[in-house]
Amino acid sequence: MKNAFLAIIIAILLTYAFGNLFSDWWGIHLMMGDEMLSPFENFAAASAVGVVFVIIGVIVAFSLFGALAIAAVAGVAALLVAGVATFWPFLLVALAVWLVLRTKRPQTA
Repeated sequence: MKNAFLAIIIAILLTYAFGNLFSDWWGIHLMMGDEMLSPFENFAAASAVGVVFVIIGVIVAFSLFGALAIAAVAGVAALLVAGVATFWPFLLVALAVWLVLRTKRPQTA
């Protein structure tokens, strides 16, 4: 709980400090109605826009990766099904031989 509280305080202080830098360096002042927003609100708005862009990027990246992953899994499953369908008699004989010839471990009580 203490760490979460410290993280919140640090985030607020950094947001306020970077808000001042944001408004001083770039001279960007957001207006809402007839009032100019404070440096904290300026930086918060710019951060919110950045977060939206990051979320959009993550969605695009994951959807592309997800589509590729689904295609890869479907391809592997198709090859597996085709292989099992083709070689099932050999696999059945191999399983029977393995079950008959495997060494049995002694039971310890």
